[in-house]
Amino acid sequence: MRYDDRMTYRRRKIGDALRHFREERGLTQRAAGRLLDRSQASLSAYENGHRAIRPRDLKHILDQYGIEDQLVRQRLLSLAAQGRQDGWWHDFDERLEPGIVDFASLEADASRIRIFEPQLVHGLFQTEDYARAVFRRAGGTVRDTPDIKTEVGFRLNRQRVHEQTQPPTISAVFTEAVLRQQIGGIDVMRGQGVRLLEMGAHAHVEIQILPFTAGMHPGNDGAFTILSVGTGALLEVVAVDSLTRSWYVDEPTDVDHYIETFEQLREIALSESDSKALIERIVSES
Repeated sequence: MRYDDRMTYRRRKIGDALRHFREERGLTQRAAGRLLDRSQASLSAYENGHRAIRPRDLKHILDQYGIEDQLVRQRLLSLAAQGRQDGWWHDFDERLEPGIVDFASLEADASRIRIFEPQLVHGLFQTEDYARAVFRRAGGTVRDTPDIKTEVGFRLNRQRVHEQTQPPTISAVFTEAVLRQQIGGIDVMRGQGVRLLEMGAHAHVEIQILPFTAGMHPGNDGAFTILSVGTGALLEVVAVDSLTRSWYVDEPTDVDHYIETFEQLREIALSESDSKALIERIVSES
């Protein structure tokens, strides 16, 4: 499921479920509209993810469809409630791609975040100088436009999750290449290393380094982020990036595979204390 579409992930997730429930009962949209006392156009907008749905309206539809599974109901109602919340990310709605903004909203609602990054420091840990250097080279060409200021500002705003009253538990595994790849130069990398050491000292953050000596490992297919969204991790979704597109993986068996892979990476990575020592050594060498 791609997350660079115009509809938000939450709306698409709810819409897919409503379509499935309707079709499972053999109802056309017109017949379902009569049952629900809704217009066909309104129901279509919900199912296609083009319109946000209020929790009370969603509850009515679930009741009429006879959906009694409490976990299913809780997940969908939680998504509907979250999707209507205001957040800092809405200030960027007109300036950045909707999918990027949508991801930040999910990130902000996460109770746990698991990160594997083989090439770059993850956005939740980047310094301003490092982020600027990344965006200047984005897409393989040197960029120097006002858009970079917006992109860097958005990335730094994402780091507000660390300041929440109850920040998410964040576990990150970076390869040693992340520490040694010269993004922005020696001074930028030194500052970035110091930032990682500072972040690793927070109670909600765990940083481990996968050393070069680990050899072949289960993360060779690339970076991914596992988001456990909502209280009690009602929804678990994996964000995966590639050169040409980004998407969400949310089929339970696929998510379980990513979680298992992440745990394997944690097992072969250096411990937190040894990871800290490696970061300190690399910073001192710069």
